[in-house]
Amino acid sequence: MSVRTLNTVAPPLDFSFKNLATLTDSLEEEPRKGTKLRTYTQEGYTEVVTAVRYNNNSLSELSDLSPTMTALVFQPTALSWLDFSFNELVTLDKVLLEFVNLTTLYLHGNQICNLMEVKKLSGLPLLRTLTLHGNPIENQEGYRHFVLSTLSGLKQLDFSSVTKQNQRDAENWRKLSSKKMKMGKKKKAE
Repeated sequence: MSVRTLNTVAPPLDFSFKNLATLTDSLEEEPRKGTKLRTYTQEGYTEVVTAVRYNNNSLSELSDLSPTMTALVFQPTALSWLDFSFNELVTLDKVLLEFVNLTTLYLHGNQICNLMEVKKLSGLPLLRTLTLHGNPIENQEGYRHFVLSTLSGLKQLDFSSVTKQNQRDAENWRKLSSKKMKMGKKKKAE
């Protein structure tokens, strides 16, 4: 099922500023006011939710994302936007790859410090908007080039549009980095 074919799309499900330590904690919470969903039934919210906000909480992992979304929303695979900004995430869980319609992912203001975590997102073919600023990885040399060369389909990174020149620069950076790594390995072998 594609997000584009949905008829009854609900407003974002908003669990921001709830002081949640785990995603399953949201099963015991009401979404923030302003979320005009119809009624919550045993099957979850019966309107198709395509966006969920978990920003400004205390989440340190996402491993319980799939069962939580299955319990909360009618069609979890229809999710196209997730906001985990301003939490305590250090790593990215591969559970994110289960949400194949994901186009927007906010991860800014967390504690992600390893650029290799970004590679985990390469399995999201529709991802177009990503935020990672405010994480320690932002200060690493080549950060923007690495992200853009790893996730070549991005149209926005850290709330800045990705231009064709940005894409060319990232590709050139990847080629140069790859050559440097090969040369470094060759010197070590000698």
